[in-house]
Amino acid sequence: MKTKLCDRIVVRREAALALKNGTVFKGTGFGASTEVSGEIVFNTSSSGYTEALSDPSYNGQIPALGGPLVGNYGVPSYEARDEWGLPMFFESESFKPDGLIVWECCRQPYHYTMVKTLDQWLREENKPGIEGIDVRQLTKILRNHGAMLGILKVAKEGEHIDYDDLKKRCIEAPDPNVTRQLVKEVSVKENKRYDASGRPDGHKTVALVDCGVKYNIIRCLLNRGVNVVRVPWDTTWEQVQDLKPDGIIFSPGPGDPKDCKTAIKTVRSCIDNGLPTMGICLGNQIMALGVGADTYKMKFGHRASNKPVIDLTDPVKHSFVTTQNHGFAINQDTLPPDMEVYFINADDNTVEGIRHKTKPAFAVQFHPEATPGPYDTEYLFDKFIAMLK
Repeated sequence: MKTKLCDRIVVRREAALALKNGTVFKGTGFGASTEVSGEIVFNTSSSGYTEALSDPSYNGQIPALGGPLVGNYGVPSYEARDEWGLPMFFESESFKPDGLIVWECCRQPYHYTMVKTLDQWLREENKPGIEGIDVRQLTKILRNHGAMLGILKVAKEGEHIDYDDLKKRCIEAPDPNVTRQLVKEVSVKENKRYDASGRPDGHKTVALVDCGVKYNIIRCLLNRGVNVVRVPWDTTWEQVQDLKPDGIIFSPGPGDPKDCKTAIKTVRSCIDNGLPTMGICLGNQIMALGVGADTYKMKFGHRASNKPVIDLTDPVKHSFVTTQNHGFAINQDTLPPDMEVYFINADDNTVEGIRHKTKPAFAVQFHPEATPGPYDTEYLFDKFIAMLK
């Protein structure tokens, strides 16, 4: 079947999503005609898809977006940059999930900033997408069974999918958390410096350990007059010392935090030596592991722009709505005596932040840099910078 879109023809292609529990969803393909496997997760945000889909934390995953219509304001240009050369509408330089699941992909979007459709973006990035499946049913399955491995296949024009074969092969779908180094894939390979206002002298400098950093973290620091040195995920304590930073941040990122063995050792040394330290999302889990606590994989994680957290230092006055994107959490019972819980999740009481009782170190599980989502907790960057002084 063909439908006209402006002055070009859109060809409807077969697509299927197979889950490891044997469920197969049949839909219509968009994006690239290819096959991928990964961890199937869901996100309940209703907007901000360009920022979310360029978040490196989705590496190795295939998210299902819960909104009824995705792509309705198109995709803006990467050429739109801020004063530091960072893209204004994206959190990295590419589409980061391995594929995409939606109820409906808007074929005729409009927005004054758009230069392409969501379909075109995925085609350019060679990523497959499926629409026309019941995302609510899929979400219920994931909530009941937990995040699940699966295969997403979009056939070429005129080709048909062997659904029985796909279902059989899905049983052996590889776990990207085991077979790939997800953090290494998204981290920088060498140090990269960003100077606040182009003036390196007279500013504080922060080392940012890139486990899958979002650009707005860098922007939040530069906006506050702090220089940033972005370093690879496996940077050692000795290499941190060579930089002589005033503080250090461990970024968000994909995968199991226990795979970041070097970062775990580095954060331990940072705290022991009194270097002001902050962790975000994966960085929160890395800090917990560094001080001797344990982490665990959640059933289906937290992925949305409306997750409530409570600041335990003042639970009456300080509750916030936050953006979150994680599938692992800290085991509160394993925290050592010199660490305390800073924030908790108002929905399920999972740990949303920790801090050291005497050293200048804290971390949060949510995203104070937002994008997408609310900026309620951006003040935490001010709190970190205050520790530098």
